[in-house]
Amino acid sequence: MSRPYSLSAFPDVRPLALALLSACLALPPIVTRAEPMGAQGDDFLYRVEQHDTLEQLARRYTLRTEHWPTLQRLNQVDDPHRLPIGKVLHIPLSLIPEQPATATAVHVTGQVTADGRPVQPGDVLHSGQSLRSIGDGTATLRLEDQSLLTLTPGATLELQRLQSFQGTGLTDTQISIDRGTLESAVAPAGTGVGRFEVRTPATVTGVRGTRLRVHADASGSRHEVLHGHAAIAGSTGTEQSLDSDRGAAYDTSGTLLSTQPLLPPPQGLKMTGSNGQRLEFEPIPKAVAYTVRITLDAEGARLESIQRVAGPGAPLRARSGGPRYVFVRGIDTLGIEGRDAALAVDSLRAGLTAGDGSPILTANGAPVLLD
Repeated sequence: MSRPYSLSAFPDVRPLALALLSACLALPPIVTRAEPMGAQGDDFLYRVEQHDTLEQLARRYTLRTEHWPTLQRLNQVDDPHRLPIGKVLHIPLSLIPEQPATATAVHVTGQVTADGRPVQPGDVLHSGQSLRSIGDGTATLRLEDQSLLTLTPGATLELQRLQSFQGTGLTDTQISIDRGTLESAVAPAGTGVGRFEVRTPATVTGVRGTRLRVHADASGSRHEVLHGHAAIAGSTGTEQSLDSDRGAAYDTSGTLLSTQPLLPPPQGLKMTGSNGQRLEFEPIPKAVAYTVRITLDAEGARLESIQRVAGPGAPLRARSGGPRYVFVRGIDTLGIEGRDAALAVDSLRAGLTAGDGSPILTANGAPVLLD
Protein backbone atom coordinates (compact mmCIF):
# COMPACT_ATOMS: atom_id res chain seq x y z
CA MET A 1 0.00 0.00 0.00
CA SER A 2 1.32 3.43 -0.92
CA ARG A 3 1.97 5.91 1.87
CA PRO A 4 2.27 9.53 0.62
CA TYR A 5 5.21 11.47 1.99
CA SER A 6 6.78 8.34 3.49
CA LEU A 7 10.54 8.83 3.46
CA SER A 8 11.54 5.29 4.28
CA ALA A 9 12.55 4.38 0.73
CA PHE A 10 15.27 7.02 0.50
CA PRO A 11 16.17 8.25 3.97
CA ASP A 12 19.07 10.40 2.81
CA VAL A 13 17.79 11.92 -0.43
CA ARG A 14 14.02 12.22 -0.25
CA PRO A 15 13.77 14.71 2.65
CA LEU A 16 15.96 17.15 0.75
CA ALA A 17 14.07 16.57 -2.51
CA LEU A 18 10.73 17.14 -0.79
CA ALA A 19 11.99 20.27 0.94
CA LEU A 20 13.20 21.70 -2.35
CA LEU A 21 10.00 20.67 -4.10
CA SER A 22 7.82 22.32 -1.45
CA ALA A 23 9.89 25.47 -1.57
CA CYS A 24 9.66 25.72 -5.35
CA LEU A 25 5.89 25.29 -5.31
CA ALA A 26 5.22 27.65 -2.40
CA LEU A 27 7.53 30.59 -3.04
CA PRO A 28 7.10 33.36 -5.63
CA PRO A 29 9.32 33.33 -8.71
CA ILE A 30 12.99 33.83 -7.95
CA VAL A 31 14.69 36.83 -9.56
CA THR A 32 18.18 35.93 -10.73
CA ARG A 33 21.09 38.22 -11.54
CA ALA A 34 21.53 36.79 -15.00
CA GLU A 35 21.34 39.72 -17.43
CA PRO A 36 21.09 37.98 -20.83
CA MET A 37 17.31 38.08 -21.31
CA GLY A 38 16.39 36.43 -24.57
CA ALA A 39 15.63 37.93 -27.95
CA GLN A 40 13.17 40.26 -29.63
CA GLY A 41 12.85 39.92 -33.37
CA ASP A 42 16.36 39.99 -34.82
CA ASP A 43 17.99 41.34 -31.65
CA PHE A 44 19.49 39.77 -28.55
CA LEU A 45 18.50 41.59 -25.34
CA TYR A 46 20.87 42.42 -22.51
CA ARG A 47 20.11 44.32 -19.31
CA VAL A 48 23.00 46.55 -18.24
CA GLU A 49 24.82 45.81 -14.98
CA GLN A 50 27.16 48.04 -13.02
CA HIS A 51 30.56 48.64 -14.72
CA ASP A 52 29.35 47.44 -18.14
CA THR A 53 30.69 49.32 -21.17
CA LEU A 54 29.80 49.01 -24.83
CA GLU A 55 33.33 47.91 -25.69
CA GLN A 56 33.15 45.07 -23.13
CA LEU A 57 29.72 43.95 -24.34
CA ALA A 58 30.77 44.10 -27.98
CA ARG A 59 33.79 41.93 -27.19
CA ARG A 60 31.76 39.49 -25.05
CA TYR A 61 28.90 38.88 -27.45
CA THR A 62 30.16 39.75 -30.94
CA LEU A 63 33.81 38.80 -30.24
CA ARG A 64 34.85 42.08 -31.90
CA THR A 65 35.41 45.23 -29.84
CA GLU A 66 35.10 47.41 -32.94
CA HIS A 67 31.34 46.72 -33.06
CA TRP A 68 30.73 49.08 -30.15
CA PRO A 69 29.82 52.11 -32.35
CA THR A 70 27.09 50.02 -33.98
CA LEU A 71 25.68 49.20 -30.55
CA GLN A 72 25.93 52.84 -29.51
CA ARG A 73 24.01 54.02 -32.56
CA LEU A 74 21.37 51.29 -32.36
CA ASN A 75 20.69 51.87 -28.67
CA GLN A 76 21.04 55.68 -28.72
CA VAL A 77 23.73 55.66 -26.01
CA ASP A 78 25.35 59.02 -25.17
CA ASP A 79 28.41 57.77 -23.28
CA PRO A 80 29.64 54.23 -24.20
CA HIS A 81 31.59 54.07 -20.92
CA ARG A 82 28.71 55.12 -18.63
CA LEU A 83 25.70 52.93 -19.39
CA PRO A 84 22.52 53.38 -17.31
CA ILE A 85 22.17 50.39 -14.99
CA GLY A 86 19.08 48.42 -15.94
CA LYS A 87 18.90 49.73 -19.51
CA VAL A 88 17.97 47.00 -22.00
CA LEU A 89 20.42 46.95 -24.90
CA HIS A 90 19.64 45.47 -28.31
CA ILE A 91 22.49 43.53 -29.93
CA PRO A 92 21.79 42.35 -33.51
CA LEU A 93 21.86 38.57 -33.68
CA SER A 94 23.60 38.94 -37.04
CA LEU A 95 26.67 40.26 -35.18
CA ILE A 96 26.87 37.35 -32.75
CA PRO A 97 29.04 34.43 -33.96
CA GLU A 98 27.32 31.09 -33.54
CA GLN A 99 28.23 27.43 -33.75
CA PRO A 100 26.15 24.26 -34.08
CA ALA A 101 24.63 22.90 -30.88
CA THR A 102 22.80 19.70 -29.99
CA ALA A 103 20.10 18.32 -27.70
CA THR A 104 20.47 15.09 -25.73
CA ALA A 105 17.64 12.72 -24.84
CA VAL A 106 17.98 12.21 -21.08
CA HIS A 107 14.71 10.35 -20.53
CA VAL A 108 12.37 8.36 -22.80
CA THR A 109 9.17 6.54 -21.87
CA GLY A 110 7.32 4.46 -24.44
CA GLN A 111 7.84 5.16 -28.12
CA VAL A 112 9.34 8.43 -29.36
CA THR A 113 10.89 8.82 -32.80
CA ALA A 114 13.28 11.28 -34.44
CA ASP A 115 12.88 11.34 -38.22
CA GLY A 116 11.07 8.02 -37.90
CA ARG A 117 13.78 6.27 -35.87
CA PRO A 118 13.30 5.31 -32.19
CA VAL A 119 14.86 7.70 -29.68
CA GLN A 120 16.81 6.18 -26.79
CA PRO A 121 18.25 7.84 -23.68
CA GLY A 122 21.64 9.27 -24.55
CA ASP A 123 20.83 9.92 -28.21
CA VAL A 124 22.16 13.23 -29.56
CA LEU A 125 19.74 15.25 -31.70
CA HIS A 126 20.52 17.98 -34.22
CA SER A 127 18.91 20.93 -35.99
CA GLY A 128 16.22 20.00 -38.45
CA GLN A 129 15.18 16.73 -36.84
CA SER A 130 11.47 16.03 -36.33
CA LEU A 131 10.27 14.31 -33.16
CA ARG A 132 7.05 12.45 -32.55
CA SER A 133 5.75 10.87 -29.35
CA ILE A 134 3.56 7.91 -30.25
CA GLY A 135 0.73 6.69 -28.02
CA ASP A 136 1.73 7.43 -24.43
CA GLY A 137 5.39 8.04 -25.31
CA THR A 138 7.23 10.90 -23.62
CA ALA A 139 10.76 12.28 -23.77
CA THR A 140 12.95 14.82 -21.98
CA LEU A 141 15.69 16.63 -23.91
CA ARG A 142 18.57 18.62 -22.43
CA LEU A 143 20.13 21.52 -24.33
CA GLU A 144 23.75 22.59 -23.97
CA ASP A 145 22.80 25.36 -21.50
CA GLN A 146 21.08 22.65 -19.36
CA SER A 147 17.57 23.70 -20.42
CA LEU A 148 15.11 20.80 -20.15
CA LEU A 149 12.35 20.21 -22.70
CA THR A 150 9.59 17.68 -21.98
CA LEU A 151 7.39 16.25 -24.75
CA THR A 152 4.00 14.88 -23.71
CA PRO A 153 2.15 12.00 -25.40
CA GLY A 154 0.98 12.80 -28.91
CA ALA A 155 3.41 15.67 -29.45
CA THR A 156 4.95 16.35 -32.84
CA LEU A 157 7.66 18.97 -33.20
CA GLU A 158 10.74 20.02 -35.14
CA LEU A 159 14.07 21.16 -33.73
CA GLN A 160 14.27 23.98 -36.24
CA ARG A 161 17.39 25.60 -34.86
CA LEU A 162 19.99 24.36 -32.38
CA GLN A 163 22.90 26.80 -32.19
CA SER A 164 24.96 28.44 -29.44
CA PHE A 165 26.56 31.85 -29.05
CA GLN A 166 30.32 31.34 -29.23
CA GLY A 167 32.13 31.80 -25.93
CA THR A 168 29.06 32.73 -23.87
CA GLY A 169 27.38 29.46 -22.83
CA LEU A 170 24.11 30.79 -24.28
CA THR A 171 22.04 28.83 -26.78
CA ASP A 172 19.96 29.88 -29.79
CA THR A 173 17.01 27.52 -30.00
CA GLN A 174 13.89 27.55 -32.16
CA ILE A 175 11.32 24.76 -31.86
CA SER A 176 8.19 24.30 -33.94
CA ILE A 177 5.37 22.29 -32.35
CA ASP A 178 2.43 21.26 -34.51
CA ARG A 179 0.53 19.23 -31.93
CA GLY A 180 0.74 18.36 -28.25
CA THR A 181 2.53 20.01 -25.36
CA LEU A 182 6.09 21.16 -24.80
CA GLU A 183 7.10 22.03 -21.24
CA SER A 184 10.40 23.86 -20.82
CA ALA A 185 12.71 24.85 -18.00
CA VAL A 186 15.00 27.30 -19.80
CA ALA A 187 18.52 27.99 -18.46
CA PRO A 188 17.67 26.60 -15.00
CA ALA A 189 21.10 27.47 -13.59
CA GLY A 190 20.29 31.18 -13.86
CA THR A 191 22.84 31.96 -16.58
CA GLY A 192 20.30 33.89 -18.63
CA VAL A 193 18.62 33.21 -21.96
CA GLY A 194 20.22 33.59 -25.38
CA ARG A 195 17.28 32.98 -27.72
CA PHE A 196 14.57 30.42 -27.06
CA GLU A 197 11.48 30.44 -29.28
CA VAL A 198 8.56 28.04 -29.52
CA ARG A 199 6.49 28.25 -32.68
CA THR A 200 2.98 26.87 -33.22
CA PRO A 201 1.08 27.07 -36.55
CA ALA A 202 -0.27 30.50 -35.51
CA THR A 203 2.06 31.97 -32.84
CA VAL A 204 5.68 32.57 -31.91
CA THR A 205 6.64 32.63 -28.22
CA GLY A 206 9.94 34.17 -27.20
CA VAL A 207 11.10 33.12 -23.74
CA ARG A 208 12.83 35.72 -21.60
CA GLY A 209 12.51 33.82 -18.35
CA THR A 210 12.76 30.25 -17.21
CA ARG A 211 9.62 28.09 -17.18
CA LEU A 212 7.05 27.91 -19.95
CA ARG A 213 4.40 25.54 -21.33
CA VAL A 214 3.04 25.65 -24.88
CA HIS A 215 0.07 23.56 -26.05
CA ALA A 216 -1.00 23.24 -29.70
CA ASP A 217 -4.08 21.45 -31.03
CA ALA A 218 -6.98 21.82 -33.45
CA SER A 219 -8.50 24.68 -31.40
CA GLY A 220 -5.37 26.85 -31.38
CA SER A 221 -2.67 27.27 -28.74
CA ARG A 222 -2.29 28.01 -25.04
CA HIS A 223 0.76 29.46 -23.34
CA GLU A 224 1.55 29.44 -19.60
CA VAL A 225 4.45 31.20 -17.85
CA LEU A 226 5.32 29.79 -14.44
CA HIS A 227 8.55 31.73 -13.85
CA GLY A 228 10.03 34.62 -15.76
CA HIS A 229 8.59 36.33 -18.79
CA ALA A 230 7.55 35.57 -22.37
CA ALA A 231 6.44 37.55 -25.42
CA ILE A 232 3.92 36.03 -27.83
CA ALA A 233 3.36 37.22 -31.41
CA GLY A 234 0.13 36.17 -33.11
CA SER A 235 -1.40 36.90 -36.51
CA THR A 236 -1.45 40.68 -36.00
CA GLY A 237 2.31 40.76 -35.35
CA THR A 238 1.76 42.62 -32.08
CA GLU A 239 3.61 41.13 -29.12
CA GLN A 240 1.62 40.10 -26.07
CA SER A 241 3.70 40.28 -22.91
CA LEU A 242 3.11 37.42 -20.48
CA ASP A 243 4.52 37.49 -16.96
CA SER A 244 4.76 34.81 -14.26
CA ASP A 245 1.56 33.08 -13.19
CA ARG A 246 -0.36 34.09 -16.30
CA GLY A 247 -1.62 32.24 -19.35
CA ALA A 248 -2.83 33.19 -22.82
CA ALA A 249 -5.12 31.46 -25.33
CA TYR A 250 -5.07 31.95 -29.12
CA ASP A 251 -7.36 30.58 -31.82
CA THR A 252 -6.15 28.82 -34.95
CA SER A 253 -5.75 32.12 -36.82
CA GLY A 254 -3.36 33.44 -34.18
CA THR A 255 -5.89 35.86 -32.69
CA LEU A 256 -5.58 36.40 -28.95
CA LEU A 257 -8.66 35.18 -27.10
CA SER A 258 -7.69 36.13 -23.55
CA THR A 259 -4.93 36.37 -20.98
CA GLN A 260 -5.65 35.52 -17.37
CA PRO A 261 -4.05 34.38 -14.10
CA LEU A 262 -3.17 30.71 -13.79
CA LEU A 263 -5.45 28.64 -11.59
CA PRO A 264 -3.97 27.94 -8.13
CA PRO A 265 -2.69 24.45 -7.30
CA PRO A 266 -5.26 22.03 -5.86
CA GLN A 267 -5.16 21.37 -2.13
CA GLY A 268 -5.45 18.21 -0.08
CA LEU A 269 -3.60 15.70 -2.25
CA LYS A 270 -3.70 12.22 -0.73
CA MET A 271 -3.64 8.57 -1.71
CA THR A 272 -6.73 6.49 -0.93
CA GLY A 273 -8.21 3.06 -1.59
CA SER A 274 -7.46 -0.35 -0.25
CA ASN A 275 -4.38 -0.64 -2.44
CA GLY A 276 -3.34 3.00 -2.09
CA GLN A 277 -3.45 3.56 -5.84
CA ARG A 278 -6.07 6.33 -6.10
CA LEU A 279 -5.34 10.03 -5.84
CA GLU A 280 -7.83 12.41 -4.24
CA PHE A 281 -7.69 16.21 -4.00
CA GLU A 282 -9.96 19.18 -3.38
CA PRO A 283 -11.73 20.76 -6.37
CA ILE A 284 -10.53 24.13 -7.70
CA PRO A 285 -13.14 26.81 -8.38
CA LYS A 286 -13.29 27.60 -12.14
CA ALA A 287 -11.49 24.36 -13.08
CA VAL A 288 -13.34 22.30 -15.71
CA ALA A 289 -10.81 19.44 -15.69
CA TYR A 290 -7.45 18.42 -14.25
CA THR A 291 -4.14 17.11 -15.54
CA VAL A 292 -2.47 14.40 -13.45
CA ARG A 293 1.18 13.67 -14.19
CA ILE A 294 3.49 11.00 -12.75
CA THR A 295 7.22 11.68 -12.94
CA LEU A 296 10.46 10.10 -11.81
CA ASP A 297 11.91 13.35 -10.46
CA ALA A 298 10.87 16.05 -8.00
CA GLU A 299 11.22 18.75 -10.68
CA GLY A 300 8.56 17.09 -12.85
CA ALA A 301 10.73 16.93 -15.99
CA ARG A 302 11.06 13.15 -16.44
CA LEU A 303 7.48 12.34 -17.30
CA GLU A 304 6.22 8.77 -17.07
CA SER A 305 2.48 9.17 -17.62
CA ILE A 306 -0.16 11.86 -17.97
CA GLN A 307 -3.93 11.78 -17.86
CA ARG A 308 -6.79 14.28 -17.98
CA VAL A 309 -9.64 13.76 -15.53
CA ALA A 310 -12.95 15.56 -15.15
CA GLY A 311 -13.15 15.57 -11.35
CA PRO A 312 -10.97 15.78 -8.25
CA GLY A 313 -9.69 12.22 -8.21
CA ALA A 314 -7.85 9.78 -10.43
CA PRO A 315 -6.61 6.17 -10.42
CA LEU A 316 -2.82 5.96 -10.58
CA ARG A 317 -0.55 3.36 -12.07
CA ALA A 318 3.13 3.26 -12.89
CA ARG A 319 5.00 1.50 -15.65
CA SER A 320 7.06 -0.22 -12.99
CA GLY A 321 6.99 -0.31 -9.22
CA GLY A 322 8.79 2.20 -7.06
CA PRO A 323 8.69 5.77 -5.71
CA ARG A 324 7.13 8.47 -7.86
CA TYR A 325 6.14 12.13 -7.81
CA VAL A 326 2.55 13.06 -8.67
CA PHE A 327 1.71 16.52 -10.03
CA VAL A 328 -1.83 17.86 -10.40
CA ARG A 329 -3.03 21.08 -12.04
CA GLY A 330 -6.42 22.53 -12.93
CA ILE A 331 -7.57 23.47 -16.43
CA ASP A 332 -9.82 26.49 -17.02
CA THR A 333 -12.54 27.04 -19.64
CA LEU A 334 -10.01 28.23 -22.24
CA GLY A 335 -7.82 25.16 -21.77
CA ILE A 336 -5.12 27.11 -19.87
CA GLU A 337 -3.46 24.87 -17.29
CA GLY A 338 -2.69 26.17 -13.81
CA ARG A 339 -0.02 25.72 -11.19
CA ASP A 340 0.97 22.27 -9.94
CA ALA A 341 0.45 20.69 -6.57
CA ALA A 342 2.84 17.82 -5.90
CA LEU A 343 2.85 14.67 -3.82
CA ALA A 344 5.73 12.24 -3.27
CA VAL A 345 4.60 8.63 -3.16
CA ASP A 346 7.02 6.02 -1.88
CA SER A 347 5.57 3.11 -3.84
CA LEU A 348 3.33 2.92 -6.90
CA ARG A 349 2.65 -0.53 -8.28
CA ALA A 350 2.73 -1.20 -12.00
CA GLY A 351 -0.66 -1.50 -13.69
CA LEU A 352 -1.98 -3.28 -16.77
CA THR A 353 -2.40 -1.08 -19.83
CA ALA A 354 -4.33 -1.26 -23.07
CA GLY A 355 -2.67 -1.12 -26.47
CA ASP A 356 -2.80 2.69 -26.52
CA GLY A 357 -1.08 2.91 -23.13
CA SER A 358 -4.22 3.81 -21.14
CA PRO A 359 -4.69 2.00 -17.79
CA ILE A 360 -7.07 -0.94 -17.54
CA LEU A 361 -9.48 -0.23 -14.69
CA THR A 362 -11.82 -2.29 -12.56
CA ALA A 363 -15.55 -1.56 -12.31
CA ASN A 364 -14.75 0.65 -9.31
CA GLY A 365 -12.30 2.77 -11.28
CA ALA A 366 -9.16 1.28 -9.74
CA PRO A 367 -6.19 0.22 -11.90
CA VAL A 368 -5.67 -3.49 -12.46
CA LEU A 369 -2.28 -4.02 -10.84
CA LEU A 370 0.48 -6.47 -11.63
CA ASP A 371 1.53 -8.82 -8.83
